[in-house]
Amino acid sequence: MAAPAHAPSASAPAIAQRRKCLIADIVPRAREIFLKLAIVVGLVLHPAVARADELVVGALRDQDGSVVVAASIAALDAQGHVLARDRSAADGTFALTTATRPSSVLITAPDADPVRVAVPPDGSPIAAIVRHHRAVDLVPSVADVAALPAGALSAVGEIVPYRISFPGSITDRWLASGRGVTTVEGLPFYRRGDGGDATSLLPIHAFGAVGVTDPLEAVWYGDRAGGGIIDARLFDRGDAERVTDRDAAFSFGRDPVGLVATSWDADGERRLVAARGGGELGPVQATVVALAGDAPGTHYDGAGLELHTATQRIDLAARFDLTETNADALSTSPDNGSVAEALFDASGRGPDAIAVRLRWRDERGLLGDAASEHRDGALVLGTTRGNVVRVTAAVALDYGADLPYEAPAANAFAVLPSLSANARLTDEWSLQAGLGDSTLGTPGFALARASLGQIGLAYADRHRLRAEVIAYAEGDAAPAALNRGFGVSLGWEIAPRLSLRAWSLRDVDALDATTPLYAGGPLESVVESKRFDRDLVWFTWDAPVRVDLLLREGALEGNVRVPLAERYALTLGSYRRPNGTRTFSAGVVAR
Repeated sequence: MAAPAHAPSASAPAIAQRRKCLIADIVPRAREIFLKLAIVVGLVLHPAVARADELVVGALRDQDGSVVVAASIAALDAQGHVLARDRSAADGTFALTTATRPSSVLITAPDADPVRVAVPPDGSPIAAIVRHHRAVDLVPSVADVAALPAGALSAVGEIVPYRISFPGSITDRWLASGRGVTTVEGLPFYRRGDGGDATSLLPIHAFGAVGVTDPLEAVWYGDRAGGGIIDARLFDRGDAERVTDRDAAFSFGRDPVGLVATSWDADGERRLVAARGGGELGPVQATVVALAGDAPGTHYDGAGLELHTATQRIDLAARFDLTETNADALSTSPDNGSVAEALFDASGRGPDAIAVRLRWRDERGLLGDAASEHRDGALVLGTTRGNVVRVTAAVALDYGADLPYEAPAANAFAVLPSLSANARLTDEWSLQAGLGDSTLGTPGFALARASLGQIGLAYADRHRLRAEVIAYAEGDAAPAALNRGFGVSLGWEIAPRLSLRAWSLRDVDALDATTPLYAGGPLESVVESKRFDRDLVWFTWDAPVRVDLLLREGALEGNVRVPLAERYALTLGSYRRPNGTRTFSAGVVAR
């Protein structure tokens, strides 16, 4: 029998041919499957991509028309689920991108009631009003300044906790020998010969807001800032027009850009003309402010230029100011003063960034035949760090020079530190402490130095109550003086429309100082047994008809604003002048 034959084996060419056939069959199938999957994924994702284009934008203001910054905004659906979050920017605007059209947005701002606003179905922007609690407005707001009966800068400055007003000066707790800084739109007006400043220059109700700087920040500004800084802001206004039997003011242009104001008082008429403009010079934003005015026996004028630009990591700024005050009419001899200053700032971005400032100020005065000049310059470094315990530190390498009339010039250098800390003890309680040095700008001294230490305990329920007690001690050198005391402040929103704001200051020491009789003159010891104790109580009924009542140094002041139309209101007020006489005013204002 023949042996069974073996099955024939595939040759190499046959194997290669079979592989080609399989690849040719698999590739089209894989491509078909991939395309089908891509179509399915595209159909699934396409609605989501389209829905991601839902954009909700808006802007926030408070009840006074001021911008609300750093408020939390949450987009909610109909069931109350959060779809997106954002925070309002420096101009009060916000933008939210959501997968589906939200039903409403929830706005939560510090020291304010939460606000829930429906999202317009047509996609139009949201304009929301956030109602701040009056308990936090211990510094008068724009609406407060417009409604206060006494509109002089000294009268408004005294409402700020612990500020004391003297002829020609507003100072915090009578620090820095009673000489604080008063500026107009940041412009410094000082007469070095007699110490006059901007406190009594402006017409009544010529300014619309006040900016306040703490004495512990004095190293950033320079001479006199140890007594605090009050800045009169002309263009931040609640009333665009104001006409009463005591004063008148008209602002015009957008934002606005111009202001004309005048007032009549027992000591004479005050007039002011001011303008502001700005624009872009390439990457630099420029702002110019100029003003000129007359007060009884005095003419003053000044101009300032601010420049701002930024890189990805650094913000840069510069400011140049030049002012002049001529009070020749107050006496038969000349009494003039001029100030020139330059500031250069560089600061990093972020919560723990370092800030650098280079500042220079030159003050000149002519009193009779005596001319004097004082220079103040410094390089300042500062930063803020921490969360639970927030620490702010700064140090200034300061230079001072005094050039008195017919006397040798004096020069001095000093290192001026400043340190403050705020520690949260609980959600409501916090402990504050600080110490810092400042310069007094005393005539006859190249660099007169003061040292301040303070500690305070504060309570805030984040809603309608805020209280603080603070103790302090300051020692001055050249002239030598000691100032110690304590203060208490309270902000209480008793009801949604009724608020109480009050503060009280008590000195421990009577005044005991050594000071020159005149610029560059011999020193004289001054002892004043009367302590500078102050009390202020302020009630506000903030409704369509607004009522303000103040008790200041035992005298009652009051003002009523009654709406007449959408823009207009009737204002009626009564207050006591510095000379003790009672004054009544009535007029019409336009918001």
